[in-house]
Amino acid sequence: LPISTPCHTRYRTSCFETMTGTLEEKPAQSTLQLLKQLGWIVPWTILASIPNGMSKPIALYMTLNFFAQRYTDMAPGDIECHLDMNAQYCQKALLDGNRLMMVMAVLMPICQLVTLPMVGVISDAFGRKKALFFLYLFTNSALVFCDLFVFFNFSYWFAIAVTPFLNEQVISTVLNSSCVDILPPKDRSAGMGIITALDTIAYVAGLALGLAMGSLKMTFSVASGFTVLALLMLVFVFPETLPPEKRKFEVNFRSFMPWDSLPILWRSDLILRLSLLTAISAFVDQVTTRGMPLYFQLRMNWVASNSYVFEMFFDFSMIAWFTLIFGYVVRSFGELGALAMGRAASIFYVIPAVALVLQPWQAFANIGVWAGPMSFALPAVAGLKSRLVGESEQGRMQAALSTVYMVSGSLGQVVFGAYFEILFQKSAVRELGWAIVISNIVPASVCFLMLWDLSKRVKHLYLPQAQGDLEEDAAAAAEAKLLEGSPEARAQQDDPKGYGTMQ
Repeated sequence: LPISTPCHTRYRTSCFETMTGTLEEKPAQSTLQLLKQLGWIVPWTILASIPNGMSKPIALYMTLNFFAQRYTDMAPGDIECHLDMNAQYCQKALLDGNRLMMVMAVLMPICQLVTLPMVGVISDAFGRKKALFFLYLFTNSALVFCDLFVFFNFSYWFAIAVTPFLNEQVISTVLNSSCVDILPPKDRSAGMGIITALDTIAYVAGLALGLAMGSLKMTFSVASGFTVLALLMLVFVFPETLPPEKRKFEVNFRSFMPWDSLPILWRSDLILRLSLLTAISAFVDQVTTRGMPLYFQLRMNWVASNSYVFEMFFDFSMIAWFTLIFGYVVRSFGELGALAMGRAASIFYVIPAVALVLQPWQAFANIGVWAGPMSFALPAVAGLKSRLVGESEQGRMQAALSTVYMVSGSLGQVVFGAYFEILFQKSAVRELGWAIVISNIVPASVCFLMLWDLSKRVKHLYLPQAQGDLEEDAAAAAEAKLLEGSPEARAQQDDPKGYGTMQ
């Protein structure tokens, strides 16, 4: 064949098969087939997400109840900002809550920069099940401190202190790695989308339970019970998806450092561009999803029941889009098409939210339409990036991707916190809303330009023979890393021209 023929001998297939298309990739599986293949991951995801849905929407109001103690002589048990935000001490606590959010947004990327790469290394070395058990256990120590605050007015600072290091993002990282272990490359994005939809269904069930509970004490008691059941399920029935022969036992002090795992994000020009796209998407998502609830609290009397209903509409939208539409979008337009749809949906959501929404029901309807596609970014990029590394590095890749998402998302929270601090007065509420709109439109425009360029670069990833090539690349990278520490390599660094050898 002529040299110009677009075939590569490193692929494990012949040029004739590549040119004629006689080697076909296995067709994508249906939702029911994916659910069956995911097995026990499905019910565990549902069980673990219910307590999160019960406790997370009320967490902001727990913070307000805690800070409001500084501005009133009322007994702590009588402070109920979650029922009425019009009280003066609740409004003062709102400013304290925003300042805390800004501090946490600065601390969280620093903490996650340490913990998330470590999570990837541990799950690749010891397996997904053990990593998931210890992470879920330590993450829910925050729930224990919430229980102590609700029942005994124990300092809420302990619950706050746990959050930057361990939260639901580290759990999602290991679950995504488990999906990658089980599913073929073509089904990974759809599989992660299904897990996201199931997580959201269970979250909505938790929301409904939390809304139906008569008191904070009952809410947190039931949430703690579900957490214990999820831990027991992890021990006895959750499968180990990464067999011992595929684990990468490179566990040492250096491997736990972020600068050892994070370079996977810029191993190639394509991965680097996808990492930048992920960072921009995370920034937009966090400015929007974290900012709008605080904006609504200033715009109207937005109490805890409104937050629960808002979260329910948000999650129903995610369920519908991820269950019925996400897989079709990925199959028809690829992961980049899903990303483009997500960025467009964010703009379509935020402009009416600022320009038209005056009542809670209007906010519910708006988020119910657009929340689903707004959440496409992380599963789409996670599925696409899983094609770029071999099986032995999936944990590191998913952890590094989550690190980018968390760090950039925290920057988005800092930016919104600055908006809020400057425009806190009631007279500047509209300005705060339009600042959120601008923070969506400008980064989204950059995303669209990057997506156009990336669409030309990722076509080769959908060839069925590409996975074997990735395994070869991973092996070559590992070999190069070992050579870096060899005596020969060090001698070459010290004496690059070979003068010592000549002498």
